[in-house]
Amino acid sequence: MARAGVTYHDVAKAAEAIKSRRQEPTVDRVREHLGTGSKSTIAPLLKRWRSDIGEAADVSGLPSDLVEVVKSLYERVQQMGDHRIEQARDEFKASNDELQKELTEARNTIAQLTARQQDLGDQLSRVTEKKSQQDKSLEGARVGLAKAESQRDEALVRATELKESVAELKQENKDIRDHFEHYQQRTAEDRQQEREQFRSVNQGLKDQIQDLQHRLVQAESRASELFDANAQLQSNADKLEQANATISKDLDGKLDDIKDLKRDIEDALAKNREYQHKNERLAEKIATLTAQKADVDKELAVLSQALETAKAELKSTQDKMAFLTDENKVILQEKAVIQGQFKQLQGSL
Repeated sequence: MARAGVTYHDVAKAAEAIKSRRQEPTVDRVREHLGTGSKSTIAPLLKRWRSDIGEAADVSGLPSDLVEVVKSLYERVQQMGDHRIEQARDEFKASNDELQKELTEARNTIAQLTARQQDLGDQLSRVTEKKSQQDKSLEGARVGLAKAESQRDEALVRATELKESVAELKQENKDIRDHFEHYQQRTAEDRQQEREQFRSVNQGLKDQIQDLQHRLVQAESRASELFDANAQLQSNADKLEQANATISKDLDGKLDDIKDLKRDIEDALAKNREYQHKNERLAEKIATLTAQKADVDKELAVLSQALETAKAELKSTQDKMAFLTDENKVILQEKAVIQGQFKQLQGSL
């Protein structure tokens, strides 16, 4: 049944237009001229048009069996050609769709892996920058610790020097006391006179001893503070070492992740190369199908040429039959004339 939009009138009009260009109206030419309609719809309408215009008049004088055989051969060749062309088109379209799908999937996979690699590169840059900053902080802490240790050593040396000074002062005080007692025993007469002087000197020495003791206490307090600061710096250094170890461990983990991702990328690239290889094989298959289609077109052209040759031979046969018919008519006329003369001759005898 004809599809809506393609009627017998449309097919007949298209066939007449094609025939006016001195071309044989075929299903493909009618479909191309109309720009729509299926072959299964156009074929019976075109056959009806040929029946209506009475193409049998062009083959007058030929045996009807020969005309039917030629028509059947032509229609069979046309159907085979149309079927093979349609089949080749379907195979080509299916192969092309599958190839496009695989190519799209490969492109999407490559885009995802590229984005993931970019993200990991950014994470590695941030981790590297953070580690560099922490290394700088650790180096600063180490420098501060070295300075604190140097200050502690200086304080210890100074405390030792102060202790030695106090010991020397104590020894000097002891020597003075011994000398004073010896001098007191020896010069008992001058004791009263020198007592005030001794008290004054002794008071000065006591003041000096108290000052030195006060300085010693301050030095010991300063040394204790330096020891506490050193312990704090050592604790901070240990914490920084632990943090550095943790960061190094995290960095090693990130590097392992990056190695895994590189392996994934290499696998993806291998798959991409495999897809490209499949693409090349599909391209070769498409080229083969195209070549087969070209062979079919050539075969169809040969069959069309054979059909044209058959038509030409048919036309030549028709001309010969027309010539023989005319010659037969002339012979019949001559025969009639001879028979008339013969009858006249018999009458005269």
